[in-house]
Amino acid sequence: MSDEKKMVAALVVAGVFAVVTYIAFINPPLGIAIGAGVAVATLVWRMLWDK
Repeated sequence: MSDEKKMVAALVVAGVFAVVTYIAFINPPLGIAIGAGVAVATLVWRMLWDK
């Protein structure tokens, strides 16, 4: 993976983390649900990318 792609991936991860954390502080149940959804989507993406 090139350095540019790594930087974009890191920025996306940081952005998603920031948004989910913000939502979790405002509405904890919704934040937990979104966090779980992001975790599952990331797991599925990694499983498909490795194949």
